[in-house]
Amino acid sequence: MKKKFLFILLLFILSFSLIKSFYKTIPNCEFDIFRFEKEFFNIHPDSFDIDFPAIRNKYPNFFSQSSVNYKHDVLLNDTLRSVFDSVQILFSGSIPEIETIQQSYCNYKRFFPDHNFALYTYVEGSFDFRYPVVCSSGNLFVSLELFLGKKHSFYNSLPEYVKFSHDIDFLPSSCFLTLASMHIKKSPLNDFLSSILYHAKAHYFAKSMIPNVQEYQLFKCPKDKIDWCEKNEKVIWEYMIENEYLFSSSSDLIDRFVSLAPFSKFGLDIDQFSPGSVGVWLGLQILESYAIKNDVPLNELLNETDYLKILNSSGYKPI
Repeated sequence: MKKKFLFILLLFILSFSLIKSFYKTIPNCEFDIFRFEKEFFNIHPDSFDIDFPAIRNKYPNFFSQSSVNYKHDVLLNDTLRSVFDSVQILFSGSIPEIETIQQSYCNYKRFFPDHNFALYTYVEGSFDFRYPVVCSSGNLFVSLELFLGKKHSFYNSLPEYVKFSHDIDFLPSSCFLTLASMHIKKSPLNDFLSSILYHAKAHYFAKSMIPNVQEYQLFKCPKDKIDWCEKNEKVIWEYMIENEYLFSSSSDLIDRFVSLAPFSKFGLDIDQFSPGSVGVWLGLQILESYAIKNDVPLNELLNETDYLKILNSSGYKPI
């Protein structure tokens, strides 16, 4: 029994060493993290005029030419200070999930060796839940007050499915779903098929970057909803075919099967068991089938805009 334990321990240590070695073989596999909110809110009000210029120069993206008085007011704003204090409870030290983001960045560099990004964190108090992470100038900007967890009092007025999506566990997927927009070729979305495949590309991208990511993390929904999709994949596909939705240009289908929602709208008793973006989930399965069957590199898949070709070449046919 003791020998078996030692053997398992040795395998674990060896595996861990290989993983570390794997990431070390990638050049420049480090990215910068800038905690803007900590630096700004740690300014003492009495020394604002002295300390602020250095921060403004370090973080030009956060300021306009006429921002000094406004930002001084922000520093003294009790509501925003309360938001910052709440953020500090969870994020005072290292950011949870940052190691996963680091490993994902290493994968990103393997696919895109000429691209780099830095991660900036901030607090602004607007609670725009649509954009927890923003990509600008090739960098990621993370609004930390949008990752406090579904039970936080700041989220009390939100629907349950929105609350659920703002847990810190979803930070890596939020980052790489957002970063995907830099690498996906834009094209007209003339029908439901092109819409679900286009939106699924971001999920395919994130899944390619984040080690061991689960699909429920990509879709930011309870795991049992993705389990339901997997068990009913054939039923979902046949429903889309029988109702001739794939080549429909009806915008109603986007609301029913693509947009963020508590569930998709089949108009059946099964609705409550489904995730809101079941069409995008279906698109992800088609993309994976297409990539595997045709050995398609990631860049080529992200740039392919002939969505009928993707479908026809995928051989997708759930059992």
